[in-house]
Amino acid sequence: MAAHILIVDDNELNLKLATKVLERDGYQISTALNGFQALALATDSPPDLAILDVMMPDMDGYELCARMRENPSLKSIPVIILTALSSVDDRLKAFDAGADDFLSKPFAPAELQARVKVLLRHLEARAEKTEIHKAHKVAVYSLRGGVGVSTLATNLAAGMTQLWGKESVLVDMALVNGQSALMLDLPIRNTWGDLAPIPTEEMDTELLEQVMLRHSSGTRVLAAPRSAINADLITEEKAVRVIELLEARYPYLIFDLPHDFSPTTLAALDAADKILMMLSPEMASVRSAGMALSVFEELGYPEEKIELVLNWNFQSQGLPRGEIETALKRKLPIVIPYVADAIVSAITIGKPPILNAPETALGALLEDLVYYWSEPEQKKKKPENPTEAWQRVAERARKRAKAAS
Repeated sequence: MAAHILIVDDNELNLKLATKVLERDGYQISTALNGFQALALATDSPPDLAILDVMMPDMDGYELCARMRENPSLKSIPVIILTALSSVDDRLKAFDAGADDFLSKPFAPAELQARVKVLLRHLEARAEKTEIHKAHKVAVYSLRGGVGVSTLATNLAAGMTQLWGKESVLVDMALVNGQSALMLDLPIRNTWGDLAPIPTEEMDTELLEQVMLRHSSGTRVLAAPRSAINADLITEEKAVRVIELLEARYPYLIFDLPHDFSPTTLAALDAADKILMMLSPEMASVRSAGMALSVFEELGYPEEKIELVLNWNFQSQGLPRGEIETALKRKLPIVIPYVADAIVSAITIGKPPILNAPETALGALLEDLVYYWSEPEQKKKKPENPTEAWQRVAERARKRAKAAS
């Protein structure tokens, strides 16, 4: 589809000249004679690129550009300032207003065509990058310990790898006392601590590849530091940079979070597409969940980003599910049943049930949950080469559908 270009100039002759030049390259052209008309047109149908004349009544090109940059739907549109003014100050003023390029009048048609092609090429490159790198990020969290955060995060990361046949990353954000590597029986050769002395701007994907551990399932693990001293050296800035690098390389990131609201924890919560907040059926856990939900509301997280997961992690009778839902004013769509022996055994030997016992009821439940929490678009179509895990999930879904009918 041809790119849509908006040209704004109060001189109709100039509009016709620029339009004819760009129509030769097949672009779709819209025109406006003043800034207010241009804003209305752009808001109604955002163009792929805008060319703005400076000298216009009521609102000049600089102000128009600045207003576009303030509009969320227009702020990323490439802008060329087109004007008879050509001093250094004029150019600086254009760039200060948010313009991407500056072209003096009278312009050579070939130069205008070339400038437009370059900016549109950059726009296409950014769009392709956005389309390709769509890492789905899931944070597993609780403000109270002992509710199975690390267990679920570990099974979720390993399960994503098994289900979709692509490496996922388990990111241990419990920097002081995280045990994600041990949950997978991995020797802790490298950790977050190796990143502590590296300047943030020097960190890159190659460095992370060297620091992460690799499980036999294909799952990658960024392990917590061995020393609490090194943990203190991992700043929010470093955490944000690491997340940015990983999400550009891997399809799934699973954050195993500590029970706090530290800056590094908030960095992961902010980045997450989905937050799985775990709780157990006892008063202190429910109270902590309520406190966390209040913080999430203050942070402006949408309700659909947060999903409660009730882990029935003790054998004795706990608070009824309905009472917990009433207290939190939220539904509990997922309940993990009491299976202490299987979980304790898995933690002891470092073999998560989703890998070690997928044929058991617990393994099957975890596989189904992995699919449930997978990236929504990926679930809409069958993989070209379905993994064994995917086939098991599909077969169970088929049997449930048949039973329901």
